[in-house]
Amino acid sequence: MPRETKRAKKGSGNTLTYVSMGISVLALIMAVVAIAMPHTKVVTIYQNATVPTTTVQALAGYDITSNLPAPALTLSDAPIITTAGTPGNNLQDINAQLNASELYVINKAPDAYFELAGEMLLNGTLNNSVGIKTSSVPLFKVNGKPSVIYLGSTTCIYCAENKWSMALALSRFGNFTYLFHGYSALKDGDAPTLYWTPVRYNTLSTAFGSFYTSNYINFIAIEDSAPITGGFRLEDLGTLLGRANETNSLAYVDALKYIGEINTFGGTPYTIWGTYVAPGADAIAFGNSSKQITLMNMTHADMIRMLQEGKSQMALTEYAGADYYAAMICKSTNSAAAICGLPAIKKIEATLS
Repeated sequence: MPRETKRAKKGSGNTLTYVSMGISVLALIMAVVAIAMPHTKVVTIYQNATVPTTTVQALAGYDITSNLPAPALTLSDAPIITTAGTPGNNLQDINAQLNASELYVINKAPDAYFELAGEMLLNGTLNNSVGIKTSSVPLFKVNGKPSVIYLGSTTCIYCAENKWSMALALSRFGNFTYLFHGYSALKDGDAPTLYWTPVRYNTLSTAFGSFYTSNYINFIAIEDSAPITGGFRLEDLGTLLGRANETNSLAYVDALKYIGEINTFGGTPYTIWGTYVAPGADAIAFGNSSKQITLMNMTHADMIRMLQEGKSQMALTEYAGADYYAAMICKSTNSAAAICGLPAIKKIEATLS
């Protein structure tokens, strides 16, 4: 069975890379908090399922034409759970749509929050770590637009935390018609998060797509799923490719071939923003540094309220993480989106190689 692992090794300069070796989620989070660093250092956090390496067919090019089919809004075999539980054993409202006011917080967050968080990132006044060592890759285009590609697992606690920043960043270039309440696996933190689509949380499966539209970018979301009552699990790329073939969408098939070809995938969350690969979570915000509240003890309402207020270190860390992702899109695509004109974003762009 896949297991959560941790390995720490020194990289070049001030870079520390965390991959795995069998400690509890709580111990791992405490370790992250213990090494909380200023913005001048980079922490890469992801989960590696130690799955077999799979060779995939090389692509002829990275500019394709494809349909992007809309996923189902509900799943009869994965219904919304209405019963409340306790932290560590809570799945209340899983697969339920965000209501209009919740969705508004994600789609319409003020530019001022992104600017404030970006400046705090740059001047080192964030208490949590934001930033990731990136690498450059060719632009993957679908229907003439550059793409953001996400490969994650619904069971993964780092994916759970990271999707708040992702959603905020994507909202600067487009709009979510629907988002859904979700959680990481019960044995991997039970952290409240967002799902791009309803997921089959009782079985081994993969969710493709989202309810996101943009004039600037595509969002190609691929999220593996396993029984949520267990721990972290991730299938190999070959298995995911087989499931992508069932979508009859070249975009998802070729996105996975592209990931295999550029050979930078090591665990989840894994994202590509234009020409930048982010091989892990770019913001480490498992707790509110100013109030000592952990993400695992929060509800979706707690998190959304913090994002709406835009004042806590936890919320500002998520906005700063979104800034980092947005800067990657702005720099690699010369986007005309309004966020690309913010002074903090331009400064963050200048730090990207």
